[in-house]
Amino acid sequence: MRPYTDLVKEIRDAVRKKAQDIPKFRNEGNGAIRILAYPMYQEADEWLGGLSEFRKEFNPCAGTSRGYNDIVDYEYTFAIAPGGSRVMTGEWDGVKQKVDCYAYSALKIADCSRSQDEGRGLMSGIVTEDKYRREDNGYGPYRGALCFEVYSSPYRLFCYLYVCVSGAESDEDLECTKAAISVVENFFEDAQNGFGFYVRSQNF
Repeated sequence: MRPYTDLVKEIRDAVRKKAQDIPKFRNEGNGAIRILAYPMYQEADEWLGGLSEFRKEFNPCAGTSRGYNDIVDYEYTFAIAPGGSRVMTGEWDGVKQKVDCYAYSALKIADCSRSQDEGRGLMSGIVTEDKYRREDNGYGPYRGALCFEVYSSPYRLFCYLYVCVSGAESDEDLECTKAAISVVENFFEDAQNGFGFYVRSQNF
């Protein structure tokens, strides 16, 4: 299979191209694209970078094994346009402010992961009644992040892949992020390494 960094660059380029349809992104080039991968077993981790540890400790008295996995998040973050900043400047509440889209893209991915864990969907910004799912608790409850569940067989999860855009209106961020869908699907469809990859993502 081609290197993971090839996939990262293809996602980045597709999102940047779509971002040109958004006036705020086209005019300023500022904002953030964050790509995060989380491996589910050793071979997946080796493909992503080899920094995780998947191991089991055997207890001869109990006759059982207990897992002590130390799994790494592999992240890349880019500005919306080459040479742009990940910090946006604008006026909110009548005050000129700076917003760090690098940080906020992480909050959106946290919200997306929470929705995934709860079985609500594979995107950020899904409405819930949880009033504590908010920024000061580490969640960005707005649209812009998507999760891809990548399987190496119908029943074996290979990795989670998250893509997020932050910097424009949340629906505009999401439209840019959606440019990654065909990139991810095509990348794993073309992979020839003895795997039959399948990608599950948000159904729009």
